[in-house]
Amino acid sequence: MPVTQITFIGHTRERIIESIRALRELPVTRIILAVGKPDTSGERKARRVAREIADELKTIFDVEIVEIDKKNIMNAVLELVEVAERERENGNEVVFNVSGSLRTFAIAAYIAASITNSRVFSSIPKYGENDEEEGIEEIVELPILPVSFPGKEQMEILKAIGDGVSSLDELVIKLNPEIDRGSREFQSERSRLSHHLSKLERAGFVKREKHGRNVKIMLTELGKAITAALN
Repeated sequence: MPVTQITFIGHTRERIIESIRALRELPVTRIILAVGKPDTSGERKARRVAREIADELKTIFDVEIVEIDKKNIMNAVLELVEVAERERENGNEVVFNVSGSLRTFAIAAYIAASITNSRVFSSIPKYGENDEEEGIEEIVELPILPVSFPGKEQMEILKAIGDGVSSLDELVIKLNPEIDRGSREFQSERSRLSHHLSKLERAGFVKREKHGRNVKIMLTELGKAITAALN
């Protein structure tokens, strides 16, 4: 299966190029260079580095530059999950290369890799006698954390919550529009959903906030990322 390598761009051009070459045993056909949004510090240099790398690699690979939110880690995770799922829909395996990335990018990439069950690589820099960086010593694969994915019923609940529901009753009706609100079946479904919501809340996928007499139910950033990954 062809591979898309998502590589994060900082200011260390040589290390990034060398890390891409170090993964040549993988059948990489596409390189996606991830840069920060333009309103963040240091991005002019990072974007210049990305353009230089793209020019150097475009004769060998299909190269794309994408913008990722590097200030908000969970926003970055969502964006990376969407990129990874797009590549998979096009028939490509996805790997993350965090060799030249900022810490926030590396954290977001690691979470996204764990959610999408993708491989993630980083390099160990090599230093000379004057303690100056001289390329990379080796590139290593990082073990990803196993993510406990919601089951089919719980995924249906997460999708129904979407941008949020104002109460548990609204969620019941959204999932079961044919049920009579005053029926025993409605109360049974209400209890079932409440049980699942408690599990999803403990797992960090949903949160509940009290608004007057109702309790609003919303997806957390992790819940949004999981829903995007499993759509």
